[in-house]
Amino acid sequence: MDQAVPTGNLRRSRFWLYTPFVLLLLLAIAWSVAWFVIRNRTAEALDGWMAAEARAGRDWTCADRTIAGYPFRIEVICNALDLKRGAVTASFGRTEAVAQVYQPRRIITEAAGPLKVTDGTVTVQGSWDLLQASINASPSGLQRLSLTATAPKVTVTGLPAGELTGSGKRLELHVRPNPSRRAELAGDVAASVTEASIPLLDALIGGAEPTNLNADVTVTQADGFKGGTIAEELELWRQAGGRLDILMLSAAKGTRQIETKGELRLDEQHRPAGQLNVAAAGLDGLLGNLTGGRLGGNLLGMLLGQGPRANAAQPNAKPQLASLPPLRLENGFLAMGPFVIPNVKLQPLY
Repeated sequence: MDQAVPTGNLRRSRFWLYTPFVLLLLLAIAWSVAWFVIRNRTAEALDGWMAAEARAGRDWTCADRTIAGYPFRIEVICNALDLKRGAVTASFGRTEAVAQVYQPRRIITEAAGPLKVTDGTVTVQGSWDLLQASINASPSGLQRLSLTATAPKVTVTGLPAGELTGSGKRLELHVRPNPSRRAELAGDVAASVTEASIPLLDALIGGAEPTNLNADVTVTQADGFKGGTIAEELELWRQAGGRLDILMLSAAKGTRQIETKGELRLDEQHRPAGQLNVAAAGLDGLLGNLTGGRLGGNLLGMLLGQGPRANAAQPNAKPQLASLPPLRLENGFLAMGPFVIPNVKLQPLY
């Protein structure tokens, strides 16, 4: 004869059976409430930040702003993003910024083109297939900004020398405050462009091969954008004693290669000034063109070209760079060792 199961035991067994599902439901409800609280606080923080920026003279406009990303992210989307400060305006296409709710100070941004920046005189226009950036911040401010762009194209108009254009396969840019040179308000910049096409460089050096560019520099007195024209910003930087420390600047174009280190600044006439240490290979015709075939230019041109000739038997070998006399930029003139390059006169940048 079967024995009946006690009712109390049955109830307790069912309670423990359903408890995990009840707890999961309560956790989901609590997380949803928390996400909407974070979303509202994000909107309030953005409004407060934009108001503070406006008081500082930087007017941001985020067209048709939406905040999404439930359940684990916060996504801020602007159908268009514009900035105006003083005479300078900048605009992007659709821009999306994403942060994980558990890592709010690391922001991933994706922006669509076109880009347009102008101060009323000089205009920069850019486009790309994909542009992404990551921003790492701390309570004290920016720690690091990294940016990548595929198939970037840029056009600069309004320059005294005329239009400047360029394009490339891939662009990478990394910016951070220099932790050991805070008193100088220094910032480190590392940038590279692969397979760049720059008509001005083609005309200067010769050849239509794509160029690979790499730069590793430190900019002092890099205390931010003040909102003036490009000329006004450069003048403020010059007056503050700003300097460009070139740790490495290199370009490779076919068999032509150049590497540069040194320091640049602007003189009182707004011309580049400073000294560069240069090593090069394959640029034998460059100085000859600049000097009109004069003896000093031809001698230096032969020195610039000795690397590829040494590797003529090994066409795929890396060119051997020849170190050149220091390149000096002084009083509007360009000098290399004892030779002043006669056909080159440095013009004011603004």
